[in-house]
Amino acid sequence: MWGTHLWVDEQVLLALLMNPLSNYMSYFRYQSQIDSDCLLTSYKRLLENAGLLVCEEFSSGTQIFAENQLNQIDTKTKVKVLISWADKSSRVSLVEVRSDEPHLRKDTLCEQVANQLLDLIPAK
Repeated sequence: MWGTHLWVDEQVLLALLMNPLSNYMSYFRYQSQIDSDCLLTSYKRLLENAGLLVCEEFSSGTQIFAENQLNQIDTKTKVKVLISWADKSSRVSLVEVRSDEPHLRKDTLCEQVANQLLDLIPAK
């Protein structure tokens, strides 16, 4: 029975890897800690310093949504950043950076933005 179960898992994994859509969605995520109870106050300026536009319509004190500006080098790639609370009581936030770039490619714009944000918003 174990061998059959293992074979099915390998087949599912193979199907996912062979699916062209599974090769997309570059994604980086980490936690950070702040001194404030308001994410927007704490992170807005840092995101803007990284060249990201904070979308006021989808941002609040409890979550922030930002995107890269269109005048950057690779205008075809849209990098999106979402910052939300991982644990508000201990002021730990979750920083997520994603794009539609292949996740297996090295040095994507998503990775560059994630590394830039790690310098501005250190990991916990």
